[in-house]
Amino acid sequence: MPRLVDLLSAPGLDTLRPLAGPLDATEVTGIRLEPRADGLAAVPAGTVAVLLAPLPDHLLDVAVRDAAAAGAAALVLPGGGQAAGDIAVHALAERGRIAVLTTDGDLAALVVAVDRAVAGDSADALARIGAAAGELPSAAGDPERAAAIAARLLGTPVERRAAGSGEEGASAAGPDGEVRLAAAAQPGHPGTAVRSVLALAALTAAGGGHGDVPVRSRGHLLAELLVAPQDQTARLAARGRTIGLPVDGRHIALRIEAAALPAADRYRLLDTVLPRTLTDVRQHADGHVPDGVHWNAALVDDALVLLGTWPTDPGAPGRRTALTLARRAVDRLRRLHPEADLRGGVGAPHRGPLGIRTSAREARAALLKPVADTAPVTAHDAAGLDRMLLEWYASDTAREAVDELLAPVTELGPDRADPLLRTLQAYLDHNNSPARAAEELHLHRNAVGARIRRITDLTGADLTDPETRLALQLACRARLSAPPGPA
Repeated sequence: MPRLVDLLSAPGLDTLRPLAGPLDATEVTGIRLEPRADGLAAVPAGTVAVLLAPLPDHLLDVAVRDAAAAGAAALVLPGGGQAAGDIAVHALAERGRIAVLTTDGDLAALVVAVDRAVAGDSADALARIGAAAGELPSAAGDPERAAAIAARLLGTPVERRAAGSGEEGASAAGPDGEVRLAAAAQPGHPGTAVRSVLALAALTAAGGGHGDVPVRSRGHLLAELLVAPQDQTARLAARGRTIGLPVDGRHIALRIEAAALPAADRYRLLDTVLPRTLTDVRQHADGHVPDGVHWNAALVDDALVLLGTWPTDPGAPGRRTALTLARRAVDRLRRLHPEADLRGGVGAPHRGPLGIRTSAREARAALLKPVADTAPVTAHDAAGLDRMLLEWYASDTAREAVDELLAPVTELGPDRADPLLRTLQAYLDHNNSPARAAEELHLHRNAVGARIRRITDLTGADLTDPETRLALQLACRARLSAPPGPA
């Protein structure tokens, strides 16, 4: 029987997001819909138990404990990650060796997809082949990316080489020579899927699906624009116009450092995470993605660069959209790869071909700013606020005022004080909104509320007073932006 980690690559399961617990602890024997949480204690061992309705926060730990005691392989919560910031749930999931996941997709389709993947029958093989036919054309002429997509859809490594003993292989002639792909042979219907997907991937890698070559070429040209000497910008921009890369608009670059991810997962970000994240941003209350905005992506120096292009000045709404997109993309990747140190940076808007390079440089520079582990996306300091604050904080008078104001918190020590100060800064930056601060810090809003109450108890500050809010906001920004070591 497969383990949950082996199933997540199966078609129809891309709506599942891990929240807590190991993904490889228990073999999956089936899936079961549970209308009530009190039925979790009786699910068969190895079951993926899917609750039909969200649970109140205070019942989550009970549900995880009951499902783990029954030997369930996983507990799926509908409607978005309730347990993401719940320390007790994380601890129970690890101790009980059960995975906790969430989904915002159709539960009936999820049941069918899991049942199909566990059975490994002809329906599963057809689903994987169908998914390959839909995704592979975007990698036309790109062997590395085609192999990565095939590996993800098959749930097994695919390598660029001739097949050896006990392996399946496929090859196709391309303009740069023959492309060969190999993967481990499997019996029965899974073997049919391996042979078919390898054949499709080899044909695609060799240059098949020419109708999609411009999409691939735009990504390659964008990468070339970012790394080529500046005196070649005009020539590359002319090429970009011929293939539909909107080089003459106003651009905002996002950079996600992904060196810790395997190549297959970097391509997964291009193929799956980015499109789903863009959809989320369009549906988000603060998202502002009007018609005429184009997004292109490229892998540069083991980092993913996303370029948003507006026909006119994107203004503050466009900058918020870019920052939201970066946060959600990094958040999705961190949930899939919690062991990877993933960071994101956002540049300011700039115009024309040189503006692409400028915004990308700013996005890279933003990654050098100090940032909390819970909020690993930073924006370029276009207004110079951080520089002004650091110059102000360099004076003895300002430093003494900040130290006196924050002393009740900083006396707790850096490990306890820094999370409180970062929470206070986010809370004040979002006009005393615990929900917005929780979203930025990836915490539950109750955790934000508890930290703010702790701060007000320590300092006695009245956060409804405008002058007090401004003083604390400046103090937090100056203290957290200051470089370590003596002034």
